[in-house]
Amino acid sequence: MMVMIKDTWKPVQPTRRLGVAEAKSHLSEVLRDAASGPTFIHNRGKDLAVILSIEEYERLAGSERAATTGGAAILRRIEALKERFGGGFDFEPPRLDFKPEEPFARKKAGRG
Repeated sequence: MMVMIKDTWKPVQPTRRLGVAEAKSHLSEVLRDAASGPTFIHNRGKDLAVILSIEEYERLAGSERAATTGGAAILRRIEALKERFGGGFDFEPPRLDFKPEEPFARKKAGRG
């Protein structure tokens, strides 16, 4: 099945549900499968936890914050990526050295 999520088509995986013992015994597989969809962990019929991919978690955590648009949202995403991948680097463009011309320079020169 395909579902439209925010202007993109994304295959929907059936929700996976595992007991605690089964999740423990197959933890590596559960973690690998996190990219395909969430896995619910239950104990005695009660849901205890959900395992999500890091991308899905960041998307959900970002939606809980105050909605900011434009440049602030982009900068927040860049900072999250830098933190996730070990920092990155700082960039400062070179300074421009220029002197604005006198706006009425021609008129003054022609008068006198």
